Amino acid sequence: MYYKIIVPLILLFFQGRLNSTAQEVKPDSKRAELEKLAKVFLQQTKAPGISIAVRKDGKTIYAEGFGYANVEERILMEPNILLRTASVAKVITATALGILATEGKLDFDAPIKKYVPYIPKIYADLTTRQLAGHTSGMKHRPKGERFKKKQYNNLQETVLLMKAPLLFEPDTEYKYSTHAYNLLGAVIEGASGMTYFDYMNEAVFKPLGMTNTFVEHINSLTKKDAQLYAIKNGKVGIDKLTNASYKVPGAGFRTTPTDLVTMMDAYLNGMITKGITEEMFKSNQLKNGSKTRVGISWRSSIDPFDNVVIEHAGSWRGARTVLVYYPKENMSISIMLNADCPVLIEETAHLFAQAIRNNTKEASAINLVNERIVLTLNSSKKQETYEGTFSFNSEIGLLKTNSTGYLQDNPILYLGSANDYALATSFGLLYVHLTSEKVLKGRIFGYYNRLNKSPKDEIPLATFENL
Repeated sequence: MYYKIIVPLILLFFQGRLNSTAQEVKPDSKRAELEKLAKVFLQQTKAPGISIAVRKDGKTIYAEGFGYANVEERILMEPNILLRTASVAKVITATALGILATEGKLDFDAPIKKYVPYIPKIYADLTTRQLAGHTSGMKHRPKGERFKKKQYNNLQETVLLMKAPLLFEPDTEYKYSTHAYNLLGAVIEGASGMTYFDYMNEAVFKPLGMTNTFVEHINSLTKKDAQLYAIKNGKVGIDKLTNASYKVPGAGFRTTPTDLVTMMDAYLNGMITKGITEEMFKSNQLKNGSKTRVGISWRSSIDPFDNVVIEHAGSWRGARTVLVYYPKENMSISIMLNADCPVLIEETAHLFAQAIRNNTKEASAINLVNERIVLTLNSSKKQETYEGTFSFNSEIGLLKTNSTGYLQDNPILYLGSANDYALATSFGLLYVHLTSEKVLKGRIFGYYNRLNKSPKDEIPLATFENL
């Protein structure tokens, strides 16, 4: 079978010291709290490694790696290990668009034929805003598989891979397209007078100090590049190493979480003006008046703590990634995994961010041992009920049920504020709102992105209370 089980080696790793290579000074209590979250995350998801970085007010305040970058060679995950960006590459490209707009070289609403004279006629009147916000009508990727095997050395070749008609009239629907970002790379070339690759290096990476961000070349990887894994049906194996040269602007970089959070300085230091930043973060609006909650690549959403977030995530072979920006706090967090897996990465990042920002930790009022509970799972078809126990002591506990799914033996950690907890599952960290006045009641939430209201206002994935 393709998916070779390597979990025992990872679990053996946890019997010893959890790997943690910090780059910035952080209080020991806070580092220990984040280490606990990372440990239970890796144990439950079976991800080989996780790399995390946080930046606030122009300073990286936290950067650590946990687990393995390469399980077979026992190479530990460290902050400088290079991981695939997957679709987080789209906001790297968008940052270049913002710089060009700030310099007056790019109009988000001009037809792209202004910048790309060779563009096929059917795409000539599309705009940067439509392409970056996925309202252009362009298909996600070209048809077939053969084109993926070729090494492309210039962007024009990749732009011309797509000849399909638009799926709908622009600005009438939202449809995600990675190929649209090849066209945006061509826009960058036309607006800047440089190749896309040179412009990214000279105008984005070098000025921002993003020294660990590169176009991925699969024939020149080193031990500094994380091995690629995939998790399927609870089994972990080495993923297929595939060529990304056909979609570099939309998915084809290697980088680190530290470089990604550093990139957000461009939105704060004047490289991109406040007005352009607001324009990029603002939701596009369709012709029917509905908002997509996507701007110039960036997605807007709300976390369980009622914070507005600006973010983008990615998932591709050997990678699950996210970059989240909190505009009111000037804080960014990036999480990168070296495994393609079904983790709710935005939610996981929001819970890590809450653990980091909470500097006035309150003690949890809950102290229980094997309290009998009933858990109700709200599936799409019907409610399912299971019995189990709940234990909690100070900062960490355990939810155990007789379910055969993802809620059967899950660590739960206190996030240090009000009724906020994180439940470690195979889908990552899930937010739990837990109260214990008279009756123990817990609500477990799972969510993705582009929310227009707090996840707590949605129907929970599951609820539990004592019998």
